[in-house]
Amino acid sequence: MSKLSESVADYCNSEHFLFLNPDLKEHAEALLAHWCDQVGDDVTTESIRAALRQVAMLDAPAEARKAFPEVLREYLQYLESSGLLPGAGDWAEQVSHLESRHSESFRTDGSVRGQTYRKKFTDVGRNQPCPCGSGKKFKKCCMALLT
Repeated sequence: MSKLSESVADYCNSEHFLFLNPDLKEHAEALLAHWCDQVGDDVTTESIRAALRQVAMLDAPAEARKAFPEVLREYLQYLESSGLLPGAGDWAEQVSHLESRHSESFRTDGSVRGQTYRKKFTDVGRNQPCPCGSGKKFKKCCMALLT
C-alpha cells in the first residue's frame, strides 16, 4: 500500500475534510482510494491524468465523478499542509490544469467520452499502386504482407 493510499483515511477524518462540499463527501473516500491505487508511487502528470480518467469511468454518481478534481485538489493540499507529503501542492496545481479537460470528457448523460482512434495510413485498394513505391499494383506487391 502506498503512502498516498494510507493517508486517504487520515484526510477523511481531518478538519480539512469538514470544509469539503457536503455533496462530495459521501463518495470522496472511495474515489480518492481508487485514484491513489491507480496513480501508484511514481506520480507524474501523465499518471495523474490517467488516474483521473480511471476515476471518471467508475460506477459512481456522475456528479461525484465530475467534481472529483476538486476533492483531489483539496486532498493534495492537505498532504502538503500537514507535512505528510511535501511537494503534493505541485500535484494540486497539475490537477487544476487538468480539471477542464476532465469535465469536458463527460457527455450530458454522465457517461465518459472515448478517445478517437485515427489510422496513421490511408486505405489502399488492391488495384492501386503499392504505397511502398515499387510501381507494382498493391495486390502483386505488399498485400500478401498484411494477410
